[in-house]
Amino acid sequence: MRFNINAPFWRFMDTLLRFVGLNLVYLITLIPNVTIGPARAALYSTMFAYDEHDDIRLVKEYLTRFKREFKQGLAAWVLVAILATAILFGLSFWKAWDTNASYIPLILLVIAAVVVALFAEYAAPLQARFANTTGRLFSLSAMFPWRAFPCSLVLVVIDVLAAGPSYFVPFIRVLAILFGIAWVAYAKSLILLWDFKRYGGTGKVENPQYVNAHE
Repeated sequence: MRFNINAPFWRFMDTLLRFVGLNLVYLITLIPNVTIGPARAALYSTMFAYDEHDDIRLVKEYLTRFKREFKQGLAAWVLVAILATAILFGLSFWKAWDTNASYIPLILLVIAAVVVALFAEYAAPLQARFANTTGRLFSLSAMFPWRAFPCSLVLVVIDVLAAGPSYFVPFIRVLAILFGIAWVAYAKSLILLWDFKRYGGTGKVENPQYVNAHE
């Protein structure tokens, strides 16, 4: 029996191993915490490249893009962290009052939390896909989720469907650590690419550079 590396099974195993490597390297780059922004931008940038050239070396692409996206990704993450900290402090403060007067501030803070969450959802992929100044990146991340609200809901649903089973089922949690995060990012990248094409107004696409691609 001839061994055929181009058989569907072996091609699937090759893809799986590449995603495992990408997933583990991504998790390692998250460890300092302050690198979460650059890491997410690099992951989406790698997935956008994979959508166009599925033979790229995922880990090498990710590390190259991590360096490229570091400065702007760090700025976006610092802004998200500051806003999230302020919202959490406000929620704790007004919840401690436990009076009717605290309901309105609590509702406003919950709305602000949703806005910041959607801002964080789009900041990394917008940075990864388009060449914009940091100020324009922030304004796009704030406005685009509402312009493309149906797609924003789909992205949230994907996050919930991915996080829910991982939270309750330990085995799925292990799979998520091995390769699940990268697969979720790939699924979301397909939605995002359609999203950007459908709604537009996001800026000039960054000049793509690929390592070991066929084009």
